[in-house]
Amino acid sequence: MECDSIQPRRGDTVAHSFSRNHIHLIFSTKDRRNIIAKEWQPRLWAYLAGICKNHEMIALAVGGTENHVHVLFHLPPKLALAKAISLLKANSSKWMGEQGKDFSWQE
Repeated sequence: MECDSIQPRRGDTVAHSFSRNHIHLIFSTKDRRNIIAKEWQPRLWAYLAGICKNHEMIALAVGGTENHVHVLFHLPPKLALAKAISLLKANSSKWMGEQGKDFSWQE
């Protein structure tokens, strides 16, 4: 049988597509300084999860230490990874600054 003669049968096409991108993102504080105090960690983790929710990313787990954070999330197909990282880092850094903290993430 030649490839030219193969015709798709009715019902063999997929009408919709499904995508699930799991991302484990790790980023550190500028110069890896220990500036995420233990008492602030739950608030920052919750804030990062909220950023995810506001941008249609599903945060599965958020945690870290005094100098870095881990975010496990589902990245929607319409959002570029670079944009997602920018949203998480910029918004959380701004929020920490609004809380009176001298804070920034590593570039």
